[in-house]
Amino acid sequence: MPSPVENNYLSSISDLIQFLDDYTQRNTFFSKEAVAIAVKNHFALLRSRSVYHNDYLAIRFSEASGSSFSNTILGLSTLRNYDERPFFVCVIRSRSIELLLSNSTFLKKVSHSSQQLRVDNIRGSFLGHDILREYEGIPNTPQNFENLFLIHKEFGWEENLARLVEATNNIVPSGSRYSPILQERNNIIASAEIAHTLSSSSEYLSLGETLAQVVEENRSTILDIGNIENINIRGNRIEQTITNAANFHGVEDLSYTLSIGSRVLIDIKTKILTLASSPKGYNIDKVLRSLGAGNTVFCFFFIGLDIDAQNLSTRLISILDRSILNATK
Repeated sequence: MPSPVENNYLSSISDLIQFLDDYTQRNTFFSKEAVAIAVKNHFALLRSRSVYHNDYLAIRFSEASGSSFSNTILGLSTLRNYDERPFFVCVIRSRSIELLLSNSTFLKKVSHSSQQLRVDNIRGSFLGHDILREYEGIPNTPQNFENLFLIHKEFGWEENLARLVEATNNIVPSGSRYSPILQERNNIIASAEIAHTLSSSSEYLSLGETLAQVVEENRSTILDIGNIENINIRGNRIEQTITNAANFHGVEDLSYTLSIGSRVLIDIKTKILTLASSPKGYNIDKVLRSLGAGNTVFCFFFIGLDIDAQNLSTRLISILDRSILNATK
């Protein structure tokens, strides 16, 4: 179930949709000024330049004359101030009102005055056509806003910013693209068979059981951390709890070498089971480079949290397992 704060966010979404539905039923002609005043008064919104907001939603009103919508909406640095709550763009045409969820997760890129945009140099504005009309097959329409916002909450601002920087500037990565030599290519291909063999290895299975025991021994701490809303902080603190308690060390979250010589690299992934999400998997170049070293498998250690039931579930699984491959985009 969503947290109390998230429930307030979801309630504000529902209330805004209902209010605008009622407003369109009562009126046949719409103006930006009239709609903005009505919404502002109903929700007791403050106005900061072009954004109207309270603790649980923020909204930018914009006019459009036709079906297309390419107006400049907002500076990316300003969006950052409201990205933790539902951020809407309300597109007002003379005979209709369109509402778009426009948090950073739902932006394709930054279009206007975005030269030299970097993660440490946030500049530029997004336009109306930069807002996604569909996210991962889910239309950006009122009936999906609550689900979409819960998906957005699973991402951090930094992660979305990095994606927008790359999409906007088509940045060439600072490191060179991994180009494996023949032996490395063979090692990468062989990693699938190694992962398959290890799946029935008692030592590998024991590793998963050991990690599950570490989680169980830190159950109360992990469940407490699960109440943190920020996905990055929550994940990092759970990861730190596990890695400090487990006696494994390496460049990954966890690294362990089995007695047969196989190296197991483990990336810890946490998930609030009652929330929708599309979590980031892994950097392909980095994983291929690790597998190219030979006799290596890369795994996820999943920790699922059911905060209401105070339950935890865990699973150690290769990234090449069919269930993972089928869920990876």
